[in-house]
Amino acid sequence: MSDSDVALLVRTLDLTTHMYPRPRRSPAPGAVRLDHSSGLFLELGAAEGQWVLEGRTWGHPAPETVHEWLVLAAGAAHLLDPTVPFPDRLTIVSPEHPMLPMGRAANKRLAGFRRRITGLR
Repeated sequence: MSDSDVALLVRTLDLTTHMYPRPRRSPAPGAVRLDHSSGLFLELGAAEGQWVLEGRTWGHPAPETVHEWLVLAAGAAHLLDPTVPFPDRLTIVSPEHPMLPMGRAANKRLAGFRRRITGLR
């Protein structure tokens, strides 16, 4: 991986890198903190010169959150290698986090707030 590739990952993912091993630190040369119990790690792949972005979690994130992380990692990897596929759309709605339709009554207060800010009222 070239320095420009690493710089692209640093900018895209806000990746913290240390390409040279340090004692008592993460063995991964790069890491992104996703939440308090999850991270995305840049690891050496099985083949020579191959790098892998690997997600790890020690918690129980929602499936929607994990899917967002997959899209983030695929987008960054796709910038370096255009053959990297994006994950399919997530169509499962979690019963724990129901999606409510936003109708006229649901957004009336926010629409009034927007009109006040933009000077339409």
